Amino acid sequence: MNTVESKRKLNWQKALDTVRGVISSLYFPFITAAVTLACYYLAWDMVTIWYMALCGTFILIFMKDTSPLITVFLFMNIMISMENSPTLIGGNPDEYYFQTAILAQIGVAIGLFACAGIYRMVTDIRARRFKVSPTFFGLCAFAVGIMFNGLFSEGYTPMNAVYGFFMAFLFLGLFVICSGSITINPRTYERIAWSFIALSLCLIIELAVAYGTYEGLWLESGGIDRDKLYFGWGMYNTIGMLFVISMPSAAYLAQKYRHGFIFTIYLVALVLCAFLSMSRQSMLCGAVVFVICAVWIMIKCPQKWVNGGIFVATAVAAVIALVVNRAFVDEVFAMLTENFFSGSGRTTLYEKALAAFMEYPVFGSGFYHDLSEDPGFVGLPIIPDMYHNTVFELMAVGGLFAIVPYVIHRIHTVISFVKNHSQDRFFVGLTIFALLILSLLDNHIFYILPTIVYSFMTAVLINSEKSRSSAA
Repeated sequence: MNTVESKRKLNWQKALDTVRGVISSLYFPFITAAVTLACYYLAWDMVTIWYMALCGTFILIFMKDTSPLITVFLFMNIMISMENSPTLIGGNPDEYYFQTAILAQIGVAIGLFACAGIYRMVTDIRARRFKVSPTFFGLCAFAVGIMFNGLFSEGYTPMNAVYGFFMAFLFLGLFVICSGSITINPRTYERIAWSFIALSLCLIIELAVAYGTYEGLWLESGGIDRDKLYFGWGMYNTIGMLFVISMPSAAYLAQKYRHGFIFTIYLVALVLCAFLSMSRQSMLCGAVVFVICAVWIMIKCPQKWVNGGIFVATAVAAVIALVVNRAFVDEVFAMLTENFFSGSGRTTLYEKALAAFMEYPVFGSGFYHDLSEDPGFVGLPIIPDMYHNTVFELMAVGGLFAIVPYVIHRIHTVISFVKNHSQDRFFVGLTIFALLILSLLDNHIFYILPTIVYSFMTAVLINSEKSRSSAA
């Protein structure tokens, strides 16, 4: 009997070690990419959701280092298929995701993942693996501020507290979970970078398919109708954002490998895709991030002539393309500059945000309110209308109780970033920076899934303060 039990334990341990090895490898992001992409086009959404939930749960319960979670968190952003999308842009608001059987499965999957996260948080705190920091206390204050959003305002509803609590958990709870369980070493940064590369490869494929197959995308006048450029999981702003936050990974890997110029070429491909997303915010922010990445590569990469040649060739090719396709460029430019100075209604949203702050300066007016200027492309009732700017959003919905702790949190992250200069930490900081500047023109940081990525990357930044990796 003892022999049988020993064999069972040994087999179980071997199985666990095998799964750990696969998830810890750099192949895991590409396995996840293959699963996600296949299920996207087959409309097997629940397969993707269960895959994410089970992988995430396994990592949290059975792995000492939870850094592979970044792969799960990234691909969660693109797991909803076009055919089953519950969003307004998908056009199937009630057909799939609001079926009782589907809702029940999603609830169980989310509950399983969340319980694993809480379990990991408790065990790490008890084992003293989580270390308090100024950033932690700043996030505590910020979490309290957003939970109290809209308190005492006219039209306050319990949903304000629900959404505020949910966001507080994503900012603070997830930060605690990741801070206590992520092991910081050179492999960690490499794993994060490859996860972004795998994600962006999926995005490139989906964007190429969209340009090749979407009806009505190409206008008879020669331009592009960007309103047709949507996916089950998001629209042109969403895919543009994901391309932009993937750029630092390409620049980082360009410095890590002997033939790093391949990643320099890939960086150029990513900025091109950001422009092809037809998202003005992604074009603007992507150009800024691209320049920073290019300068970083030219300073740090030993193959300066090769990388310099790639950038020069890119600039020449861009000029030639602009000249040869002048009519197409003019048509696209006209579309992109339409309502440019009003930000497609953003300036009105900012004025309303200031008015809400002046009326309710302490706790704000709350997350849930009607904003006709917000097109509401998400289309899910749980996602409130927003002001398309992080600062204005917090001022309006949470007042001083939200904006002041956020400013303190932002100061803490900047201080953390400058404490230990390294290429690894610069890569992490630049990725966070890319998401933050994009969130000055949209609501990405409050759209749940990008929030999860932000909290993970912030935990890596804080955890790496005392680690001495490659010099900057």
